Amino acid sequence: MPYLIVILIVVFIIFSLRYNWWRIPQSNKKVRVLMYHSISEHIGKEKHNKWRVKPKDFDKQMKWFSENNWNSFTISELVKLDNIPEKSFVITFDDGFEDNYTNAFPILKKYGFKATIYLVPNQKTNHWEEKNTSVISNLLDNEQILEMQDSSLVEFGSHTLSHVNLSKINDEQLALELEKSKIDVENITKKECEAFAYPYGKFDSKIVEFTKKAGYKNATVVKRGLFSHGDDILAIKRIGILGTESFFDFILKITRIRNKL
Repeated sequence: MPYLIVILIVVFIIFSLRYNWWRIPQSNKKVRVLMYHSISEHIGKEKHNKWRVKPKDFDKQMKWFSENNWNSFTISELVKLDNIPEKSFVITFDDGFEDNYTNAFPILKKYGFKATIYLVPNQKTNHWEEKNTSVISNLLDNEQILEMQDSSLVEFGSHTLSHVNLSKINDEQLALELEKSKIDVENITKKECEAFAYPYGKFDSKIVEFTKKAGYKNATVVKRGLFSHGDDILAIKRIGILGTESFFDFILKITRIRNKL
């Protein structure tokens, strides 16, 4: 019997280290801004599967928000609210993968949820990742973008012209990446492009200033955290949702922001 107790204690400790169930739940008055990339099936043991959330898992996550009466906004809607309702969340997708249309969009329509998609405009594939992945994926085409926009569920923002690390280019290139991509998105959507996401989450005070000067009204980063009224809207923190984690991980991230140490 003592051995069983010891085993149970060890299992409990291991479980508590892996899953941070013991963290104090965060207030539902703070907004969860979620960061997704691809909504697709996994490809073998490809390392980028962590950025691929399976459609059935995405549906399960959206169902949880729906059943628990959460309020959905685009990022640009959120930052304009004078009073943010409790249980508010924002879905964001980086890069503009084609599967955001084929797999994610039907699920968004199913639950009536909104999303912001950050485009690398006029690019057909995520070729900037060719050195890091064995699989190059298609991006949204203009027809798909317009159909999603016409639904009033999807806002389109910019993710630069070439998905470049903005901290590694000169000021002239920085201005071009920010300004030209904004114009290109607007030429596709025929609407003002207000939202921006820093590629790889790389930003500093100079990049933020250039982003503001280019005319963006809000911008998101990769740093983990919640959003509250009064926070810096050009450095909005997000919660990354990964395709290699369980639904329990997802719930811990939504309620406690961290799912593990």
